[in-house]
Amino acid sequence: MKLVDFNPDKPNPVDIDHWYRMSKDCIDNYFDKSNPTYEERFLFKSEEEVNRQHKDELDELSLKASFFVMTYIESLFRTDFVLRLESGSGKWKDQLTRHFKHDVYVPTKKMYQYSLVNDIIGGWKTYSFPTKEMMDILNTLPQYFDFRNWIAHGRYWIFKEDNYQRKYNYEQMVIMLGKIERGFNSKLKTKNFGVAP
Repeated sequence: MKLVDFNPDKPNPVDIDHWYRMSKDCIDNYFDKSNPTYEERFLFKSEEEVNRQHKDELDELSLKASFFVMTYIESLFRTDFVLRLESGSGKWKDQLTRHFKHDVYVPTKKMYQYSLVNDIIGGWKTYSFPTKEMMDILNTLPQYFDFRNWIAHGRYWIFKEDNYQRKYNYEQMVIMLGKIERGFNSKLKTKNFGVAP
């Protein structure tokens, strides 16, 4: 039973990090005083205004890169979900797979209609017998996805946490991804297409 045609060209963390580092270098170069066009570009701005603009550009880059990392993390859990549903009766007889197949899956439902937090992460919390580290991650992820959704839906409302740029910046997202890779290790079923995540 094939439910999804997996995309072999999906971005992975190496791609995302390369784009982030290259973009950051470009922004830093743009605001570098040794740049030949610096004086002309910022002729009527104070140093404080230039520094503020530089920080704003880096913050915006961090938001976009954070979004890409969170979409990658979502793809890990959704890919695992689909692979468990597609598995034959002789594979992955664990309780989580049985729960997804018998309690969550509805043949008439599209794959994107399953709730990441309630259906998928909720299943992991209840049926995968998570370690303390795994449970900490599973309990924290919904907050990260709230932030991702805020970015995805245009940021037209004020985000509920004042310090979100410290908590949800690109570097923090990479730390979260590292925790997932360590904490879930071989438990997440993946489709890597020969590309190291």
